[in-house]
Amino acid sequence: MELARRIQEMRATVIAGVVVVACLVAAFVFLFPRASEGARLVARVHDAGGATYELPLDKDDQLTVTTSLGTNVIVISGGAAHVAEADCPTGACLHQQPISLPGQQLICLPHQLWVEVVEQGAPDGELDVTAVTDGSGDNVDLVSR
Repeated sequence: MELARRIQEMRATVIAGVVVVACLVAAFVFLFPRASEGARLVARVHDAGGATYELPLDKDDQLTVTTSLGTNVIVISGGAAHVAEADCPTGACLHQQPISLPGQQLICLPHQLWVEVVEQGAPDGELDVTAVTDGSGDNVDLVSR
């Protein structure tokens, strides 16, 4: 009788462990999106003039974007994109974290520059940002999500 009870307890423990592991795996899959198998990720850069550039994330590179609003330097390094230089008034884009996963974005509102990580050949995403001000309400800049 004692053996049967212990087997039941162990079975319940094993089932609970399997459920916990399955929940952790599901959470990881949904929280950390991945590119399709074999897809190449690129940083797609949109500028104020309507031009679009693509920089593969698997190759270190640099792009200087100059429009009538100003200049930004986008750098690809170690599989991630970041704004390395900008002559905008606040420089908030310089403090945004590097991006490397599909759906992540960098924004420089004063220069109307938007960088998104997408699979190569994918359609353009939608601009998804949170607006913040410098306190005066006059100078709105954007930060990546």
